[in-house]
Amino acid sequence: MRKLFVCFSLSFVFLFAGCASLARPELSAEEEAVLYPVASYVPEFFDWEEVCHGISRFDFDNSEIPLIYHAVKIDLTLADVVCSRNESTAQFAALTQCAVAVNATPFTRSGQLAGIHKEEGELLSQPVSRYGAVAFKVAGNDGDCGYVARIFASQADEEIEDFDYAFGGFFVVLRDGLVCTEFIRRGDSRTGVGLSADGKTLYLLVVEGERLDQSRGLSYPQCGELFRAMGCSDALELDGGSSSELCINGKSVLSYKVHTRQSNSFGFKVK
Repeated sequence: MRKLFVCFSLSFVFLFAGCASLARPELSAEEEAVLYPVASYVPEFFDWEEVCHGISRFDFDNSEIPLIYHAVKIDLTLADVVCSRNESTAQFAALTQCAVAVNATPFTRSGQLAGIHKEEGELLSQPVSRYGAVAFKVAGNDGDCGYVARIFASQADEEIEDFDYAFGGFFVVLRDGLVCTEFIRRGDSRTGVGLSADGKTLYLLVVEGERLDQSRGLSYPQCGELFRAMGCSDALELDGGSSSELCINGKSVLSYKVHTRQSNSFGFKVK
């Protein structure tokens, strides 16, 4: 009976709300669970397709929701980190021909980074303490053992100084295997990064949400559910919305062209 009441209430809201609300309504946790149960966007298993040795991808498309998203799994022990500033993710991916590239840190209207960017040990953009970050450091002394990574809830964490690379995001959506639920539940384009408990396997998630008739996007807690299902211990949302971009082998995999010029990106090449 309660579920029927929720559905009726949502129908009333969708019928009489304005165009903006109809496009991206804000839902309660209960409403989101009724309209978009976890089984509708988290598959029973992830059928990973190899991109190259150490990197694989998974693409999801459910026209009933509708929803499209793309995930990448990276063995960091086999990877080299590459990054850029002041060029779009697509430009960066095409120039470096890295196996995978993704947008990262939020930025201002003038194109200035709004968060940390650390490259080869040098801090090139200042941290924003209220936002999180993902950081990478060389795993072995000889440089041949790839990287290990860690997700920080705050970019001001002093331990980031021990890492060679760091890229800012927004908020942690998965912590120690538990989904963080305190966020507004609104579907949108998303870019996120998750890590296995040992920090050696990285997961990227990019959710399409710019063409609502094709894909409505996901909320932060829904992204947390996805990262947990993929095997992550921790996960962080990076810059999303119209900035979301994912390139594999130098080309975008999204179903629409991204017109936003991102201010920084990172990616991976296989050793």
